[in-house]
Amino acid sequence: MNKKIITAVLVVFSFSLFRNGYAQDVYSGENTKPEKDISADFPFVSKFIDIGAEKIHYVESGEGDPVLLLHGLPANAYLWRNIIPNIDSNKKVIALDFLGFGKSSFPADRDVSIEVQYKMLTDFIEAKQLKNVTLFIQDIGSLVGMLYAIRAPQNVKGIALFEAPFMPAEVMYDQLPFSFKAFMRITRTTKGNEKWMVKRNFAGKKLAVNFFTGRKLPREAYKYYTQPWDEKERRYAITNGPDPAVLSYTKGKGESDFAAMLDTISNGMKATEIPILYFYAKKGLVNQREAVEYAKGNFKNATYLYLGKGKHFLTESHPKQMSQKFNEWFETL
Repeated sequence: MNKKIITAVLVVFSFSLFRNGYAQDVYSGENTKPEKDISADFPFVSKFIDIGAEKIHYVESGEGDPVLLLHGLPANAYLWRNIIPNIDSNKKVIALDFLGFGKSSFPADRDVSIEVQYKMLTDFIEAKQLKNVTLFIQDIGSLVGMLYAIRAPQNVKGIALFEAPFMPAEVMYDQLPFSFKAFMRITRTTKGNEKWMVKRNFAGKKLAVNFFTGRKLPREAYKYYTQPWDEKERRYAITNGPDPAVLSYTKGKGESDFAAMLDTISNGMKATEIPILYFYAKKGLVNQREAVEYAKGNFKNATYLYLGKGKHFLTESHPKQMSQKFNEWFETL
């Protein structure tokens, strides 16, 4: 065999061994399966607060320094139902619905951009007079929450996050699974996005209860995720929010508003001294191995917690473990 071919094969093999070995380090610990007996009940009293022209739905429990639970797409406060009662012993725990999600109102102009959601969050924090806030955040909620931590660090005690896009656009795109990239390509145009998200209600009916959960949900849980999307107009909350699908045009290497926002967030998260608790799972969705490697190489003041097997809604897979570790970390702040 040609020496150059042999050398190339050995290089590739060695690199593969290195990457696989490092992956084992990233996912060191028990490869825990999703927990059993995860409750589908949502036993919390709904509250509403007027923020400008909009009405924001939230639930709260406990007393003490506030912990804000910020959900992602296409979820709502229901995502946190098994976290709230397990972390509220010495904290005021608040889970809210973003504009257009859950039971919160949907703006008449359909504008639910990250900056609009950010303004809602800052107004909510001011209206509730929340000080020394700890953020527990995921997906879209993490984008809004990380921006708040970057812009108002004096009011943030800590950041707990999972399945969060905290890396530059190119890193984020490269590590996404093939299935996600393929779906991004068919939804990156306005026409494609509206066809799948509005007309077919794909996010509300499929992503929320099948693809994102990491386990088979009980039937009684379905309604909490799917009913908010029964109203066709509200489905535009998905199409008109942050649009990671634009990254598929240039594989994350081009310019776009979403890429610029990721640059702002990634730079801010690298610079922050705020304590971070980072939950991740194997294989995750928005945060696969490369995202974990990025976090471990760039966060300054972080605690890392490998949960085991999970996908995008990690609170649907490991709520007890996440609650316990959050409480332990919170006591160190």
